[in-house]
Amino acid sequence: MPSPSSSSSSPHRKLLYSLICWAVQRCRMSESPCRLAVSLKGPSDPAASSALRVSVSDTGVGSKLEEFLELDALARETPLEKWDGTLLITTTGINDKAIYHYRFNLHENASSSTRCSKMATTYKNNAKFSGTEVCLCLSNDADIDDFILWLVGFARKVHVLRAANLAIELSIEQTISSGSRNVRLPNESDDTHLSIATSSIEQLVSGLEDYALSHGNTCDKCDACCMNRDRLKVGTGSAKNSDRRRDKGLLVEIAIMVAHTASDLSCWMVNCSSTQVLHFQDFVPCPISQSSFNVLMSMDWQSFGFKLKGGFMDDEGNAVLEWDNLTFARVDIAIHTYHGIVQEWQRSEPDKYVVRKALKLALHNLKANHAGEFISCHGKKILEYVPDLAQSIAGLISSSNDREFRDECAALLGLGSGQDVSEGAVRSCIGDRMARIIEMGDGKEKAEDGAPPYLFECEKLDEDSPLLDEEDGDDDMIFDF
Repeated sequence: MPSPSSSSSSPHRKLLYSLICWAVQRCRMSESPCRLAVSLKGPSDPAASSALRVSVSDTGVGSKLEEFLELDALARETPLEKWDGTLLITTTGINDKAIYHYRFNLHENASSSTRCSKMATTYKNNAKFSGTEVCLCLSNDADIDDFILWLVGFARKVHVLRAANLAIELSIEQTISSGSRNVRLPNESDDTHLSIATSSIEQLVSGLEDYALSHGNTCDKCDACCMNRDRLKVGTGSAKNSDRRRDKGLLVEIAIMVAHTASDLSCWMVNCSSTQVLHFQDFVPCPISQSSFNVLMSMDWQSFGFKLKGGFMDDEGNAVLEWDNLTFARVDIAIHTYHGIVQEWQRSEPDKYVVRKALKLALHNLKANHAGEFISCHGKKILEYVPDLAQSIAGLISSSNDREFRDECAALLGLGSGQDVSEGAVRSCIGDRMARIIEMGDGKEKAEDGAPPYLFECEKLDEDSPLLDEEDGDDDMIFDF
């Protein structure tokens, strides 16, 4: 199972991370819409040393007690004053006739009869439902505020995926020095059109849009940004591992979100020169693998208009990309690897080639969806010469004393007899055509994949043209203006 980075995760974080991950997987294995709720309730007296009561519940398939044994190692490394190792588990399957209650004490020896105690059974009276609730008590120590901040951020990242059939709710009730604090994470989205039938990558795009519009979850909602949702530029890509000998059914989906700087959005006026990549595995946030991080660092970003300055993995295992001379206000990236066939929880290292393919497809999709906005760095340099070159060509045409030549050039540029054929109009027409040729041909790996249009209407030469015989070495210039 993916786990938070051990270098920075407290026992509280590791414990809640595991419980939420298991709840998500139980919901995924259910054929019905599910609800996952996380509740934290602190003592009514902030000066009291009472424990923080925690509940993680879901309406997915019933749980197996064996899965909680994976917390043995965590229980052994957690001081008793932080957590006494006790779990109160309530669970039932869809075909069970009763609700079962257990008390687990992971600090007890495996051979101890008090390690797992079965409590009174509650009968369902022929009702059909399933679910699990795990309750425990954690120490309400000085680090609890940092723990709550982490939990809110983690739940919001889970919310980014908009997982089909799953509604998430986070409720925190804590009394602090300035009064009572109640934090809730609703499941509503600005995308009211989303439904159970919506594909997982569309769900990811919707969640990433909300993530970007809330400035990376630093605020609940930015009204100015939400009013300009259509300003976001989106690219998506997906790939799957088809090698049956390896991890069959593993899918990789990637979404890239770019926000341009807009003069009427003061909150986006200052460019964000770095991107924290959101990484998910099987519908929960998790640290990025080294192989996936290497793919991010080795990608040819310049072919899509981005200049990667560098990158690193932070203490929690998140990939951070740093941009140089970024012309966009914000860049958000989400990577999700999961199994298309729902199965028991398993740890799988995503194939770097599958991740690379999905990332490249997402970048190409971003470029195709927004023509002219994600030109390669090389293409931008070429575009800088277009105005002067267009001016020179227009000047040569206009300075000719041969009226028939000037009219023929105007016709070749698509300027009719009744249109403006002044030097300025000719320059503008040539400049527009050259820019379009550069933009359409930018980043194409093979000319055969779709050669760019020609500057003049009849520029394509026949195979038996004498010009081709005279200039064998320069025929590429016809296509590479």
